[in-house]
Amino acid sequence: MNTHHCLPDTRAFPTDQVKNELLLHAASLVTPTSKAQTTLARESLQTEISRMLAQNHYTNLSVALAMAANSDIYNALWNSMETVLQARNQTEVQWLALPVIIVGGAKENISLPDSIPAEAITEIFKNRPWSDEWNKIHWASHLVSDTTLTHIKASQWYAAKQNQQMAADFLGQLPKTPLIVESGQSVQVFYALGFSGPGIQSALNCNLADTALPLMQVWQTHLATAGATLFINPLAPQSPLNALRSGSAMRLRMACDVFTTNAIRAIRLQSPRVGVVIAAQKGGNILFGFNATDSVFELQPQIFRWPLTQADNIDSIIQNFIDLLAECNVENIRLLHEPISARAQLPSYAQSINMVGHNPLFPRSH
Repeated sequence: MNTHHCLPDTRAFPTDQVKNELLLHAASLVTPTSKAQTTLARESLQTEISRMLAQNHYTNLSVALAMAANSDIYNALWNSMETVLQARNQTEVQWLALPVIIVGGAKENISLPDSIPAEAITEIFKNRPWSDEWNKIHWASHLVSDTTLTHIKASQWYAAKQNQQMAADFLGQLPKTPLIVESGQSVQVFYALGFSGPGIQSALNCNLADTALPLMQVWQTHLATAGATLFINPLAPQSPLNALRSGSAMRLRMACDVFTTNAIRAIRLQSPRVGVVIAAQKGGNILFGFNATDSVFELQPQIFRWPLTQADNIDSIIQNFIDLLAECNVENIRLLHEPISARAQLPSYAQSINMVGHNPLFPRSH
């Protein structure tokens, strides 16, 4: 069992050996024996996936993704599929998606505008590299929900990239989802979806550090609605599969950040010291529990559950969380080395001190 920061990986990766050509190529990519073999495995994987998607017969691809033995093999398959779905020649279109994470607060359910501020986005990129390419993007008429984007199959993306007409038809058929900020606090992700020519490829996945703030202000202004307090975090435009992955991860991270700061604030009103427990839970979850350090001050435990995907890097999730705790001046942290069962209650900080674990802020002494 892999350990990350000494946290067990409880994801249920298949252990059965499956005879699947894609899995064999992906395994060769992950553990190459030579440079030539790596090149051959990568080319074979992409050729095979491309053939399957072109024939709309991709059961083997679905099986391979479901039966990947670890996250490295899963990511090798995913990345190959993502490459195949890029525009490969001048007649094909390049799809892109810009994830927009919305942290909202409201006293009642409030609808936000679901349109895309295309002109304002283009204006931001006017005097920057690839400005001509930004001008050529055909945007969807409305923002797309993560559910809608998740349900688009690889074969649909493959068909929709063949030419401008097929892309435009596909864009016009996307279902509308009302963009609603629910009462209380919520963190959601929506996507501005569009397509352009292959020339936009070099602009995707690039560090848009100098455009991040203007882009945030465009969305903040565009979505501003009376009765809703909004914080908008747009990410860099990427290919749709990468956007879906980074958008979902950032939504979860921001939801965890909001939960963490609220929990710490609430506990400090009652007790001088906050105690945090980090544990892996059977079934592929990480639990973050918040309480007072001393059992005499203990409150109702507050627990954030992070469901892991096959692609997640556990180390970076834990490190981001620990960095946030350090910013909040929380020093009493206990990371448990043993997973807890799906039905067991997460121990309080006071209980966790007597369990096998350590404080990740300090070098391990036990």
